[in-house]
Amino acid sequence: MTKMSFKEKITSDEVDIEYEKGNINLKKVTRKAEKLSFINIDTPDMKDPVAIPPLRLVFSDNLSIEFSRRRFSLPFYHRNMDYDELIICLKGKALWETETGNFELNEGEMLIIPRGIAHRPVNPSQDYTALEIKYKNKLTFSK
Repeated sequence: MTKMSFKEKITSDEVDIEYEKGNINLKKVTRKAEKLSFINIDTPDMKDPVAIPPLRLVFSDNLSIEFSRRRFSLPFYHRNMDYDELIICLKGKALWETETGNFELNEGEMLIIPRGIAHRPVNPSQDYTALEIKYKNKLTFSK
């Protein structure tokens, strides 16, 4: 087999990269990696029991990632007709009432709420912290 020398150029609207035998030359970047610390962020649902969404961190047409530090029960049921929701409890606990059953969500646990299912968090602990990932396509847990 013959060894070949090659050069490759990778381009898009946001980045141009030249690659040659393991050497990378980044020529243009219009978007950069960004960092956000949400450890000390106050969220709307810390002070307002009817706040929806909690605090949107990242979004696109198909996806919304929200940060919740809910301190009150939601006084009504919410029915999201656009997104399946994945609730990831990072700290504390909350009871999630849904029309398909109730779920005690504790630190390190996740709950999928399909679009169109009425739900609400009830009696969150004072340290409750969660990520709420809302996605337009169907979400299912890997088995």
